[in-house]
Amino acid sequence: MNIRMNTFTKIVGLILLLLIPILVLYWFSNQTSLRVVSDEVEKSMYKDLSFFATQTDNTAAQLSKSGLTISEDINVRNLEFIEIATLYEQTNEKLRIDEKLRLLIASSTWDTTLSIITPDTRTFVSSNASIQYDVDLINRNFTRVWRYTEDVPAYFRKQPRFVRYITEPYSSPLDKASLIVEISFPVTDLTKALDRFKQGGKGDPFFINSAGDIIRSMDADETLQGELIRQMDLPDLVKTPFTRFSLSGSEYAVGSVWMPELGLYLVDYLPIQDVVRPITANRNLFYISIFFLLIGSTVAAYFLYNNVQVPIRELIRGVRRVKRGDYTTMNILHPNNEFHFLLVSFNDMAKQIEQLIQNVYLEQIASRDANLKQLQSQINPHFLYNCFTLIRSLTRLGEKETVMQLSMHLSKYYRYTTYSDRQTAGLREEIELVNSYLAIQAIKVQDLKYEIDIPAAFAELELPRLILQPLVENAVLHGIEPVGCGSIRVSACVTEGFNIITVQDDGIGLTEEQLADLQRQIVIPPLEDKGCALWNTRQRMQLQFGPEAGLRIIRRAQGGIEAQLYWPKQADYNTAAS
Repeated sequence: MNIRMNTFTKIVGLILLLLIPILVLYWFSNQTSLRVVSDEVEKSMYKDLSFFATQTDNTAAQLSKSGLTISEDINVRNLEFIEIATLYEQTNEKLRIDEKLRLLIASSTWDTTLSIITPDTRTFVSSNASIQYDVDLINRNFTRVWRYTEDVPAYFRKQPRFVRYITEPYSSPLDKASLIVEISFPVTDLTKALDRFKQGGKGDPFFINSAGDIIRSMDADETLQGELIRQMDLPDLVKTPFTRFSLSGSEYAVGSVWMPELGLYLVDYLPIQDVVRPITANRNLFYISIFFLLIGSTVAAYFLYNNVQVPIRELIRGVRRVKRGDYTTMNILHPNNEFHFLLVSFNDMAKQIEQLIQNVYLEQIASRDANLKQLQSQINPHFLYNCFTLIRSLTRLGEKETVMQLSMHLSKYYRYTTYSDRQTAGLREEIELVNSYLAIQAIKVQDLKYEIDIPAAFAELELPRLILQPLVENAVLHGIEPVGCGSIRVSACVTEGFNIITVQDDGIGLTEEQLADLQRQIVIPPLEDKGCALWNTRQRMQLQFGPEAGLRIIRRAQGGIEAQLYWPKQADYNTAAS
C-alpha cells in the first residue's frame, strides 16, 4: 500500500481533489442550461407547430364553408330543374355558376377545384373545364369529410388530392342526393405549405393520417422520417406537447398536433444537439481548459516523479519478475541517490534466490527418485509372498508340473523386475507381467478366466513399473477367490483426453461402506497396520504424470468392481521427453 501511494501519486491526487468540485459544479450548471434551453426550444417548436396546423386546418374549413355556400346559392339550386329550360337558358345559367365558382376559389391560396353535380339531370359544372363528369369516381371517393385519395381524374395525372362532398339535402345518401358539391385541392398545396413553414426553423415537418399516408416537404429526409414513424404511436404522441426519440443514434424532440378538419397529424422533429450546440461548444472549451490546467499542474511534480517514482517503478517491476520466476537483473538508475544502492542490492538478492532455487530443484528431483524406489520396494515383496504361499500349497499336493509352470512364470516376473534400474516400463512389458501373474492365479483358482484387450497404440506407453499387478491381485484375492470362480478383464481406451486402463472383475463386489472405506485408503496415507498397495499405486501415478492422474474404484452394475488408472493424454509426451 505504501508503494502505491507514492509521493507523485499523492500530489497528482491532491490536484485532482481540487479540480473535482469545480468540474462537478460546472457539470451541474451545464446540465441545467441544457435542460432549460431544450425545454424552451420544444415549447417554441410546439407553439409554431400548433399555429401552422390551425392555419392549415382553417384554410380547409374555409373551403368547406365555400362549398356549403355554393350549395345554397339559388342559381346553383336551379340546376336541379335545368332540363326544363331552353338551351340558351341552360348555357347562360352554367356560365353564371362558373363565374361564381371562379370568384370563390380566387380568394383561396390553394389550387382548389369546385364542381357541382345534379345526378337527376346529369348536369356537371366545374371551375376546371378539363374535368369530366364521372359518376363511378364520385361513388368511389364520396365522403362528407376531407379525405386523402389517389383515385383522381386523369387530368390530374394521378397526383393525390384531398376531396370532400356536400350534398343537398345534407342528410340524404348519395343515391338520393339532388345536388352534390365536390371540393378538392392537390396534396402539393400542403407540400408547399410545409416548405414555407420549414424555412423558418430547423425541423423537418410532415403530415400523416391514420392510414399511414405521408405528405412531406420537397427536401424531406425520408429515411429519418421512416425511422420516426416506425417508433411513434400517433394517438399517444398528441397527448403530450413533445416527446423525445432516439433516431440514428441521436436524440430528437418530436412534437405532433392533430388537425381535425383534414384528419391529419402534423409532426415535426428537431435534433437536440443542434439546438444546444453553442452550450456544448462552451462546455468542451471549458473541459479543454481544465485539461491543460491539469497538465500544467502535473509538470510541477515531474522532477519528483523522475527522481523518485521511476526508480520505485523499476524496483516494482523487478519484484514482479522475481514473482514470475524471472531473475534477470534490473537497469541501474540515478547512481547519485539512494535508489542506486537499492537496485544494486536487489540484483544481488535476485542472483542468490536463483541459485537457491536451483539447489532446491535438484534436491526435489533426488527426493522424487527416492520416493519412486521406496514405493516400488513396498509393492514387489507383496507379490513374492503370495507366490511362495502358492508354491508351498502345490508342493504339498504333489503337483510337480504345476509347480514347474508356476516357477517359470515366477522367474519371468523377477527377471522383469530385476532386469533394469529404470523406474518406468512400457505397457507391453506390464501386460506380459500381468499375464504371468494371472496364469499363476489360474493355477490356484481353477475356474478363473481372464482376458487382456489392450490396443496396439497403448503398447509403447511408459508407466511406473508394477503399476497394474496390485490391481489385478486385488481383483483376484478380494473379488474372485471368495466365490471360487469368475473372470477378470484388462482393457484400455482414450476418453475425453485421458488414457484409461481398466481392471474389471465379476466377483463378490463391495458394499457402499466398503467402497467408501476403500476410496479413503486410496487418498489417505496408510498406517503401519494397514495395506498400502492402492495408496502406493495412486502416489506413483501422480509422481509420474502429475496431480491430474490417479486411481479410482467403481462398483459395476453387473456385479464386481472396476479399478481405473487414468492420466492426461498429453502427459505421455512429457514422460517421453523426460
